[in-house]
Amino acid sequence: MTVGFQIFLADGTTVQADDTYRNLSVNEQGTAVTTTATLAGGTSYVTFFRTGLTMPLLAVGGTGFAVGQQWFDAANNRWGFMVTSAGGIGSSVPFYVFDVPFATDPHFGLQVFNAAGQKTFDIMQKYLRVNDMYNSSVSSVVNKSYDASRVYACIHMITGFRISAVAGNTQLLATRISAGVVTSQGIIVDGAQGISTVNESPATILVADVTFY
Repeated sequence: MTVGFQIFLADGTTVQADDTYRNLSVNEQGTAVTTTATLAGGTSYVTFFRTGLTMPLLAVGGTGFAVGQQWFDAANNRWGFMVTSAGGIGSSVPFYVFDVPFATDPHFGLQVFNAAGQKTFDIMQKYLRVNDMYNSSVSSVVNKSYDASRVYACIHMITGFRISAVAGNTQLLATRISAGVVTSQGIIVDGAQGISTVNESPATILVADVTFY
């Protein structure tokens, strides 16, 4: 460790933040309110854009089923985000945008920088705390149980979907969190897209602990 700090815990383990540590932190958090109905009706979504981000991840929380998606809009040099809810227009979904540590001038606390002058740690920022990562498909309902005293949000690292000619619809894999239980299941967002069979891809879900964020 060239520069940084170590914390020695009672069980003999250590926590270290040095010039190689560059975890993502909360760049923005709030509540997304859906504004547009999906083509299927009954479900809805909202899109928003942000500039000045480096490698963001979008997490969605709340007790209603929702999915967060993101993409880079190269033509306008900005990041796009979409939050889709199982509810109708006006549904509220808590969200968190994680990105590399942003510039601050707190005048107190602890900051660590690497040789290139990039901030690798800032004690005043809310860092991404990964609790779990799992795969889930639209074809089944998955329940994952965690500490009910904590608050969680889900990052859809890979968006899961199912386009079915038999069911006649397109579904996205969505998550909801209630009393420490993360539930994954499909929500209908469109028709069958003219595909004669079933086209399906599982989701990869990262569960983040956002307690006190």
